[in-house]
Parts: sequence; C-alpha cells; structure tokens
Amino acid sequence: MTDDFSVFWQNNDTAAALFYDLLARSERGAYDDDFLAALAAYREAGTNPGHADIFAAQYLLHHGDAENARLCAERAYALRPVHNETWRLLAVIHTALGDALNASIFNAYLHRFKQAAAPSSLPHADAAALARLTRAMIGCIDAPLAKRRAVIENDTLTFHPDVFVGEYLPVTVPEGSAPFWVGTYADGGFLSDRGYMIADARTKDWFQDNICRDFPFDLQKAQEVRGAVQIDVPEGREALLPIAGTQPVQELIVSTPSHADQLAYLGKWSYSYIRLSEPTTLTCEEDAPFAAGTPILLGHGTHRHKLVLNILVDALPWNVVRGHFAEWMPHITRFFARGTVFDAHFSTSEYTYPALPAIETGRFPHHMQTFQGEASHELSPAFLTLAECMKDLGYYTSAPILATDGIYNGTMRGYDRLISTVWQQPSRLGAERTIHHIEAFGEADLFTFLHLSDVHPWDAMAFNFATEVETRLPLAHRLFAWEKETASVRLPDFEIYKAQFRAGLRDVDRNIGMLLSYIESHYADDEYIVSLYSDHGSSVFTPRVEGTELDVIGENSTMAAWMMRGAGVPEGVVTNELTSIVDLYPTLGTLCGFPVAGDIDGNLPAIFGGRERDTVCSYSQFPGQTFKLAVRTATHALRLETKGFTETDGTVDFAGAAVGIYPRGHELEKDHAADSAELRSFFYPRARDLVREIANNGERF
Repeated sequence: MTDDFSVFWQNNDTAAALFYDLLARSERGAYDDDFLAALAAYREAGTNPGHADIFAAQYLLHHGDAENARLCAERAYALRPVHNETWRLLAVIHTALGDALNASIFNAYLHRFKQAAAPSSLPHADAAALARLTRAMIGCIDAPLAKRRAVIENDTLTFHPDVFVGEYLPVTVPEGSAPFWVGTYADGGFLSDRGYMIADARTKDWFQDNICRDFPFDLQKAQEVRGAVQIDVPEGREALLPIAGTQPVQELIVSTPSHADQLAYLGKWSYSYIRLSEPTTLTCEEDAPFAAGTPILLGHGTHRHKLVLNILVDALPWNVVRGHFAEWMPHITRFFARGTVFDAHFSTSEYTYPALPAIETGRFPHHMQTFQGEASHELSPAFLTLAECMKDLGYYTSAPILATDGIYNGTMRGYDRLISTVWQQPSRLGAERTIHHIEAFGEADLFTFLHLSDVHPWDAMAFNFATEVETRLPLAHRLFAWEKETASVRLPDFEIYKAQFRAGLRDVDRNIGMLLSYIESHYADDEYIVSLYSDHGSSVFTPRVEGTELDVIGENSTMAAWMMRGAGVPEGVVTNELTSIVDLYPTLGTLCGFPVAGDIDGNLPAIFGGRERDTVCSYSQFPGQTFKLAVRTATHALRLETKGFTETDGTVDFAGAAVGIYPRGHELEKDHAADSAELRSFFYPRARDLVREIANNGERF
C-alpha cells in the first residue's frame, strides 16, 4: 500500500511470484529442497497462510507423510472451508489414510461445485455415515429437505430426494445438547395428519420444488427412545416434556411414584406435551421408537426477563419506510414510540443467507465464511450464537415461525425448538403461534425469534400476488414483461412489486400490532425486551437506469430497520447514530447479561453506554460476481467494485478495483464524486482493514 493514498490497493508481487512458482513446481511434482525454500519464502511474505498450508500438505503427501499432510490441510480448511483445492487435497489424504467416509465427504463437496464425480461407494456405511454424506451433497439451505440423500440400495450407493423427518437432523449442536429430532407441526390438529402427508410426499420432486414452501416442520432437541426412558425432574420444580411418536396412535405408558400407569397416545412424527412434577418413566411396549424431548424447566429467574422477543421482518427497507412509518405501520409505530428507533441502521449484506448469521453472532459474514449458501459449511463452534448465549442464561429458546436459511449452517443450533417452512413465513401465523407459545410456555423465561416474509419480494413469473393487489392495480401495472427469472435482490421497480410490499406491510403491522398489544397487556414494562429489525432492504424501490446494473448494496437494498422497547431501553428516542446489524448481538448481551466476546464485529451503540460508530460497512461477496463494498459515514460513502469475480472460496483480487467517494444520496453518480486527500485518508484504511481478509493477492489454484 502507498502512504499517500493515491492507490487503494496494491498486490504483493513478490508473494504472487512465489505462489505461481510453487504452483508450477507442484504441477510437475518437484517437491525437493528448492520447493521447501520457496515455501519458506512464501510463508515469510505472509499473504495467504492457507495457501502455504496447502503447499506444505502437498509436499508431505508426496513424501508419504499423510498424517502430517492432513494436519496442514485441515489448517487450510479451517481458514477457508469453501475451497476446491483444499477439498481435493483432503479427499486424496483421507484416501491414503484409509478413511473412505471422509474421502467421500470431500469428493461430495467437489461434486457440488462440478469439480468431481459423485461418490460411487461407501464401505461400511451406517446411518450416521450416510447422513454425513447427505449433508455434503445438499448445501446449507432448505432444512430438513435433502434433494440428494445418500442411501444404499441393492448394495449400491445412490442418491434421491428425501426429507429428514421422524429422525435426527444431521447438524452439529452445542456440546451437551440433544440433537434436533424432526417432526411435523400439528398444534390443535390431528396428530398424524401431516405425518401421513409427508410420508407420501417426501421423495417426490414436486414436493421438494414447490409444495414444501409452506409445509411446517417442528424441530426439537430430543432423544429417540426404544422401550423405556426415565425423565428426572428436580425436586420442587415442574417441567414440560415434548414427546413425539413414529406411528399413528402410538401407545405410551406414563408412570410416576404417585400415580399408577397411565396411557397416552402419540402421533406419527408430531410433538405433544405432558407436564411433570416428579421423576417419570415413559414406556412404549411396541417395537416402534418415540422421541422424548429435552424437559423445559418452569420458573422465572431474577437475573432474566420473562420475555425477550426478536422479530425479523425480512427485506424491510428502512430507507423507504422511515418517511411513512406512522402512516404505513401505525400499530408498530405506537408501540416503539416508547422505545428506541435506530434511524441510520445498515445490513452487512444484500440478502438473508449471509445477513442472518451476522445478526445472530455479531460477526461479519467473511469472518464466519457464510457467503455461499450452496456449500455445506457449518459455523465454527467458537462463534457463540444469540440463542446459545440465552440458553446458557436459562431461557427456553424457540422460533415459532422460521425460514430455513440458518438451520443447516448452524446459525439456529442454540434453539430448543424451531418451527420452520422453506419459503413462506406470514406474520398472521407468526403472531398467532407466538401468543400460543407464550400462553403454553410463559411459566418459563422465553427467548423467542420470529422470521417473517410478508414484505419479501418474489419473482413475479410464478407468484400469486395478494388479491387486493391484483384487483386494485390498473391493467398497465398489473401486466408486465420480464424475460427471465430474477433473484430477489435484483427484482425491478415494477409497480406490482411495490403494491405487494405495501400490502405485506399492512399485514405485518396488523398482525404484529396485535402481538405487541398482547405483550403490553400481559407483561410489565420491565419484564420484556422486544426488538424488531430487518436483515436487508429491497431492490424494488430502486429506479432502474437503462444499460446499468442494479446497485445491490445501495441504500434501498442495505438500509435496514431496527427498533427496541422494554427493560433497559431508552424511551421515546429516535437516534441517528450509525448502527449495523451486527450490533444487536452486543446490545442484547448488555441488556440480558451474557458475556460478549472481544473479537466480534458488533459495537454497543452509544445510547446503551457504548460508543458511536464512525462508519458502517455493507458488501456483496457472492461467488461468480464482482465484489462490491460500501463504507458509509453520516455524510459520505466509499464505494468499491472489483474488476474480477469473487472466487468459490469467497476471496477476490482487489488490484485495480474501481473506488470512489461520494456524498450520501449520490452514490456512484460520477458528477458528484468527492475526492480529496482528507477523505481518502479517512476511508481507505477502514476499507482496507475489511477487505484485507478477503483479498487473494491474485493467487488462484
């Protein structure tokens, strides 16, 4: 880098030359003393320690030291878990070590990115091994669906569509936690109805592609039991126990010291509940197993709040709503008038998959490597999520309505219960379920999360708009021509999308307004904390300029909502301090009392006793597209876009990137470009600090 800020980024040419020298040597198998000398020089250059570990692993493997090669390759994998060359190397290493399962896992990763054939065999495959292989084949979205589930048929490994239901979900959970056992949601209905439905539909392509969108699954921390199990309840306490069967009208005998054997009936893959006040034995004399959930201990703690409620309104663009807040969302406006509204709040990302873990961990997506939903990467256990922290405080953690973006990748691993659908999460159901949830479990302290999709735009080519939208729009706006399917982050500014948004916003206000009124009438002001926020904005309010690409990190797409009310939250405040979606994590840590790691990217806002940010960062790190960055202050924004595309591993070459500084409100407008030594000296170091961990120095395997 230059000290006069005349150039934003310069690659390390010496390191790049060493990299390509090592690459050439490895391609011709020249793993000699000169290779080691070049590797030592490359490590000294220090641009890509993961690349150095790959070369070290190649050297060791060539010389027959597969075990130490594995250690080097695993270090590279920990740094960049989505990396074709690392996967390829680990597949070879595990084959050399005789570990067929892990070799197949890494070959499956390669296959997903069209770098290898699908695994064709798996010796000694048990259910756990097949589940692991399935996870490697299906990526990180749409849990509990598995579009390519690994099965052994006629002694042959094959893959077909399926759903994890009536069994454990193959995801990592916190140490000491039971795994998620997947059921169907049937509150107030016949227990086995949805079990029958999914049993028939689970292997059908049409279910995977379409019908799954609003099919509700109920994932709870539970143990599958055959025969009998004893549930212990601490003396003087009561607990609620979730239980689910695997057969329709499955008989369960319930025995306690004070009551003779009693009979309960379970449904197929559906949870129900019993209340316990003493040690209880559950027995099923049939051969079929049943699921016994983790007991929910009742009682309130003096160090806890009775209710901590997070409401995520997906794709709510605060930049659009803020000027019409009282008009468009009167019920929500009224509630949060007695709280704090953040008026300069930004997402790290333009869409949900990377933004959700940023909210739940307080860390930027590139630190967690959550930029690629098609990969199979899970969050490191070192990154404690909001739900894990609240669980450690003694809360019962649940999500009564949830999108699936964060299940397979571990973002939701700390929750006790998840009621999920793949696509549709209407506020009507979310409000209703949450009230039922409070009335059912409110004797415990609750940490509750809602993920709502009412205002999220969907491609109109296959979407049924709200009836009041279709009936009220004039024909010129009801009909439109658009040539291809379009990702939601790039949808055009058609009037029908805006009308659908406003209709969804009315639904959110009406339904969540009812929920907020319920909370006001059932809790004292110091007994709850409610946060309502969005994960990103929306493209449909950004005017499309002919011949230009949509600005996916413009303010309409990245300015998000955030408002809070309750215990410890200042009342009647609208603050203009800059905040980021990663700031919710340390804020709840302060208000609820869980420890916050010192290395998070989140910042405690000044209004809660922290410090004001001088910048907020939003960026698009999507493989196969250019990397885009916005670093914003209250008055200006640095905007950057790379020449080349982001690699599969999330890195990109920043040499020659287009960089400009603009007044806010005129971003990317060339005639408003602001360039001065003072502005560069402020923005460049901050932008460099962020992209430093994403830069690949032009080095590609």
